[in-house]
Amino acid sequence: MTLDRFSAAVRDGMLSLPQDCKAMLRLAEDPELDDVSRVLACGALLHVLSGTNAIPGAKGTLALADDVIVLRLVVERIATASPDVVKAHGDDDPEVYDAMREQMEVIRAHLGELMVVLDRAVDHLPKLQFEGHDAPGCAKDDESITWLYDSVHEAIIQRLEVREEDATRAAKGAGELRGYLKQRV
Repeated sequence: MTLDRFSAAVRDGMLSLPQDCKAMLRLAEDPELDDVSRVLACGALLHVLSGTNAIPGAKGTLALADDVIVLRLVVERIATASPDVVKAHGDDDPEVYDAMREQMEVIRAHLGELMVVLDRAVDHLPKLQFEGHDAPGCAKDDESITWLYDSVHEAIIQRLEVREEDATRAAKGAGELRGYLKQRV
């Protein structure tokens, strides 16, 4: 797998982060989704909001790469637990879900065994807390899910909408991510 394809997948993921977060919100609010998956979806959004960096050393716009990958890993896990729910969302929004799947294939091929670091980050999402809210609470409490919804939309406006030139510039450093992940293996 070439570094160019990996860099392009990271760049495209950073550019689609607002749409990906909205897709994750729709999953989190889906009444057909099981509770464990709903908590995982809320945890993924809390991860993005908190600015927690699962890839040590990544700075600036490139630091969004872990959010890109974490969201995709969560969609994969939810698809395993609730394939019909994810398929329905994918049918409703094929551009987002097809792009996530394609990007994840490239990311997984490039990072290989280093994905274990990001898998561990996903394992911790159900325990994540941010600004007095936790993933289980957001999944079960109407007031908390409303807070999450509002916070995600605010974050999209304030810091998750990345200009294409900024994403392209940041993605040029995507090759460094392997080295950063090796620090956590």
